[in-house]
Amino acid sequence: MWKRSVLRFVLAACIAAAAAPWVAFAQETPVPSSLQAEPRQDEWWQRRHAAMNARVQQGDADLIFIGDSITQGWESAGSAIWDRYYADRKAVNLGISGDRTQHVIWRLQNGNLEGIAPKLAVVMIGTNNYEANTAEEIAAGITRILEILRARLPECKVLLLGIFPRMPEPGPVRDRLARASALAAEAVAKNPMVHYLDIGARFLDQDGSLPPEIMPDFLHPNENGYRIWAESIEPHVAVMLGELAAGKAPKGFTALFNGKDLDGWEEVGGEKKTWGVEDGVLYTEGGKGGWLSTTREYADFELLLEFRVPPDGNSGVFVRAPRHGNPAFEGFEVQVLDDDATAYGNLKPWQYCGSIYAVVAPSHRASLGAGVWQTMHIRALGSKVSVCLNGQPIVDADLNDHLDKLPEHPGLARSSGYLGLQNHGSRLDFRNLWIREL
Repeated sequence: MWKRSVLRFVLAACIAAAAAPWVAFAQETPVPSSLQAEPRQDEWWQRRHAAMNARVQQGDADLIFIGDSITQGWESAGSAIWDRYYADRKAVNLGISGDRTQHVIWRLQNGNLEGIAPKLAVVMIGTNNYEANTAEEIAAGITRILEILRARLPECKVLLLGIFPRMPEPGPVRDRLARASALAAEAVAKNPMVHYLDIGARFLDQDGSLPPEIMPDFLHPNENGYRIWAESIEPHVAVMLGELAAGKAPKGFTALFNGKDLDGWEEVGGEKKTWGVEDGVLYTEGGKGGWLSTTREYADFELLLEFRVPPDGNSGVFVRAPRHGNPAFEGFEVQVLDDDATAYGNLKPWQYCGSIYAVVAPSHRASLGAGVWQTMHIRALGSKVSVCLNGQPIVDADLNDHLDKLPEHPGLARSSGYLGLQNHGSRLDFRNLWIREL
């Protein structure tokens, strides 16, 4: 794999060539088609483009979807799912069948963004470029689209999706599109307004095949496929639209904490009671208290919550824990920590915020520091566990790959148990805890 500096050079060269074709470098390096903004001449395409321009000029758009036929399909195979998830969110569909990155670039420069100030743009584009362009060229086209969005809509957050898998089985086409997605993600990794999410595996069988029950033509989702899409991005949409912070339930989730009292929770162990509720915040005062457990057990689920740690704060979310022993090891723990604390000395990789404690380190640090509200999304399905911290995927693990740790960590083999919040001696605040069972 190319080093990041080489990748940036290639992407920058492609974009520079498109923006300034008169420079010497551009004379030596042809501009790839993925960057050559152009419309399509089909009458139906021109009509749809004009209709989208007319829609956005009306304003009143908080959420926009940008893409090709897979995005346009929200209006056909995905219409029932769209009504359920997006009709009440002032959402606008800016997808056109057959479009490549160059067509989307042209559209965004010619009216698709006029008159609107959305909070969030969901972008998934590039699959139609696979025959004419390399992975690097496709990534450059995607990156250019994101640059246009950020320049014209500076307050709009962007959820960039990995290009969905196509073809019945794994092969060169999928590999090229996956590499393009990864390169685009790397190019925007440090932009806090852009979050990257690859949900492609959610559509696939365990052997990597693409089921016709989800994508009948091995490219376009049916209603079931659109349901998977909507469910997979919902926690991110809720956070990025500001709905989670406002206490609004994500679609399909139920409240794990009612915001008023400890109904549904019990303190386990400890020398004194330290958990309470104040102004919609579930907190522990720290110091000799027990851990807080749900009153019922959960197996497979998605959990979305907000937390706030003080300086040197330490806590965790227990998963599939029994009521006996140390829940961090009899179940497993997703770490909640002030990563900048000096009180704990030199942290091991698997101790940072968002790690599966003592098992899996986060891919990178995504914590925001002490004193601010942060979001955490945990998904546990069988042995597969993923963690997103502040919208960034940082853990994608299969616990079966870590069964060598079972003697010290028997909870890795558990399939169900209680959810819990850790008292580690410091003040810790939680709010807006929502769960969806899988």
